[in-house]
Formats: sequence, C-alpha cells, structure tokens
Amino acid sequence: MKYNGIVHRKLALLDTQILKLGESLQDVSFGEFEESWILRSMAERALQVSAEILIDIAERILALEKAGPAATAAEAMESLVRLKVIQSEQPYVDITRFRNLIVHQYEEIDPAILFDLAKNRLGDFRKFRDEIDALE
Repeated sequence: MKYNGIVHRKLALLDTQILKLGESLQDVSFGEFEESWILRSMAERALQVSAEILIDIAERILALEKAGPAATAAEAMESLVRLKVIQSEQPYVDITRFRNLIVHQYEEIDPAILFDLAKNRLGDFRKFRDEIDALE
C-alpha cells in the first residue's frame, strides 16, 4: 500500500463494518428489517460509519498527495479520480450523498433503500477498499 498507517487502519475498520453488517443481515427478510428498530438503526449506523471512512480516506489521500482540500465529499472523490487513485467517482459519490441523507434528513430514511444498500451494495465499499489497497 502506498499510503500511511492511518489509511490502512481506516480500511481495516471499513472491512469490519461491512463484514459485521453483512453477517448481521444475512438471513433477515425485508419484513423483519422493516419492523425492527434495532436492525434499521444498526444498518444506518454501520452505513454511516462506512461512508465516513470513505470520506476520511479520500481527504487523507488528498492531503498526502498535497492536492488541497476538497469543498465537498463528492469533490474529494472526483479529485481521487483525477489523481488516478480510483477509476471512477461512482458509486462513491452516491455513498457520500447517502451519508448526507442519514446525517441531515435522518427522520426520512426509507427502510427499502436502507435494506437494499445493506443487503446488496456492500460491494461498493469493498470496491473502494480494493482500489486503495491496489496502489503501490
């Protein structure tokens, strides 16, 4: 890995978050998820933390590359593309937007969207980890 131990530790934390979330919801149906405040809250928190990790890593890499701070998390992802750290800003910009939704419009989180992300989109977080890990 090209980047420092902080990035490495954050990637390890990301692995833990997505692994535990995936395991926790492995055999859970949407109906069970929708009815369970505990499962919804767990998923929201794990997805928020995972998104925050992506943003933290992006900002750390921009600082290490002396690329200057980005005004938004989406711009940070776009800057990583320009630096050839990641191939595309998608789906990472969508992840940062979802994080904003969780943080700023938390009373309106649609359980169907949350369930879909937690059950079907954890690979997006793994893809980010793999792209950062692949840097030499």
